[in-house]
Amino acid sequence: MEALKQAINRQFKGNEPWQVASKTLLAAGSLYGVGLAIFEIRDKGLGEFALSLAKATPVIGNLIRKEMAKEAKSVAMSVTSKEVLEYASNKMLPLEGISEQDLLKDLRIWAQIERSKYSKGQVSGTVYHGDDKLYSFIGQIYTLFCLANPLHPSTFPFVQKMEAEVVAMTLELFRGTRQSHCGVTTSGGTESICMAMKAYREWGQSRGISRPEIVACVTAHAAFDKAANYFGMKLVHVGSDDNHRLDIKKAAKAISRNTVVVICSAPSYAQGVIDPVEEVGNLIEDINRTYGYKIGLHVDCCLGGFLAPFVRDMSDYKLPNFDFSVPQVTTISADTHKYGYAPKGTSVLMFANQELRRHMYFTAPLWTGGIYATPTMAGSRPGGLIAATWGTMMHLGRKGYMEASRSIMETAEIIKEGAAKISGLKVMGHPELSVVAIQSARPDLNIYAVGAAMGEDGGHHWELNLLQNPPCIHICCTYVHKGLGEKFVAELKRSVEHVLANRQLYESKSKVAIYGTSQRVPSSMVAELSKAYIDALFKVPEKDSSYEQNAKKSEQQEQ
Repeated sequence: MEALKQAINRQFKGNEPWQVASKTLLAAGSLYGVGLAIFEIRDKGLGEFALSLAKATPVIGNLIRKEMAKEAKSVAMSVTSKEVLEYASNKMLPLEGISEQDLLKDLRIWAQIERSKYSKGQVSGTVYHGDDKLYSFIGQIYTLFCLANPLHPSTFPFVQKMEAEVVAMTLELFRGTRQSHCGVTTSGGTESICMAMKAYREWGQSRGISRPEIVACVTAHAAFDKAANYFGMKLVHVGSDDNHRLDIKKAAKAISRNTVVVICSAPSYAQGVIDPVEEVGNLIEDINRTYGYKIGLHVDCCLGGFLAPFVRDMSDYKLPNFDFSVPQVTTISADTHKYGYAPKGTSVLMFANQELRRHMYFTAPLWTGGIYATPTMAGSRPGGLIAATWGTMMHLGRKGYMEASRSIMETAEIIKEGAAKISGLKVMGHPELSVVAIQSARPDLNIYAVGAAMGEDGGHHWELNLLQNPPCIHICCTYVHKGLGEKFVAELKRSVEHVLANRQLYESKSKVAIYGTSQRVPSSMVAELSKAYIDALFKVPEKDSSYEQNAKKSEQQEQ
């Protein structure tokens, strides 16, 4: 200490007080700046830090902005399909209302065009059943209850009944048979996940945790990132094991006194594998008992929720426990609008007890409009969707779901086994349900190019999902893919051969280039392009507005 004091005195010897003060402030500011830079590099990476510095310089910053503007324009131009551009745009209400006949004429054509894009069964996921009779039945139900709103249960008591029964039937599938088990319906998987995280945030804050933390594998759905962003929580990502499942040891190291929940996927979106729910449950139980924590366990079954419970009952397949049969599980999200075959906009969020569920609710008891209380994000909710979900579940029954699930699994098995035999490809991990992820097994084979070759570029017309970190493609098998397993494998093999014979051609393809670039550039640049894509979705196609032109177009197509 004495040596430090002498060194400081020597440094400032002969300086006036103002010089001592200014040098001290300069040194403190420099240390603060270095500290901020270290934190910035640690949190965002060296590439992001370098990019932020580059953007701050006038010359390089302008070049980056110009290049980004050009790329954003290119992305925007790719959004609107050529079919849409053939019709006039409408940016204002028509002076006179359009007749039902004229409107339905266009709408039927548009619906048919869209149906042609998935009816051949070559789109990954997206449409999960595809039977016109089922959808006609669903449409009839929705028509009956299109004005219903569960916000007013006294006016719509049967919608309230159906909603409660949808939750109860879903709980039974997930072995939530205790009296304490409960749940809610939501608008989809993202809202189910967000509302679950909101409940854990409130749960943690009620115990004095100011910024609750979520521990999740890097393979967990991006909805958990969204929830953390929306609700001011910290998401701690941990790595996966060799099978792309949550790594138990890494999860254990990531858990802290601020952790309120650990996430498991059943299955994960990208690779279709089920995280070790039982092992994670045992880990949480040990930590809670040892340190007095109260950490929850959320299982994300949004993708496979209405597939896994039926596959579990098939003798041909063996699934690990993933639901309330694991006693440490506190919440589960499962989408009725995927393998539940209900219309889009429905999901179920289940809780182990009512205390945790109540942390999700919002109440405004002093509002001048009356006492306001809602279970989830929305106030008014579409009773027609609830009724249609109830009707779908009751109509298909356990037997209907079992038959569809068996067909889906047979297709997935054919694709999984066939893809594994193709030279140059590798099936990722051990897919346990309907998702089969495929990556390149050789450095000179671009897997994104294979994905492009499976599409229109190769004349095969498959629409597969392009994934990253690591680069891969996947197909999410649905009932629409029934009988198409062999066709997929044969065309996948031909696509690999075509890419290897035409490498330069495929490297220039836009999607191949974009996904390849996203592996190497700072994520903020990719995020900006993503935002440009979203902006473009809400831009009306640039064409003169005239509904009469639309009507003439419809007549020509009908002829």
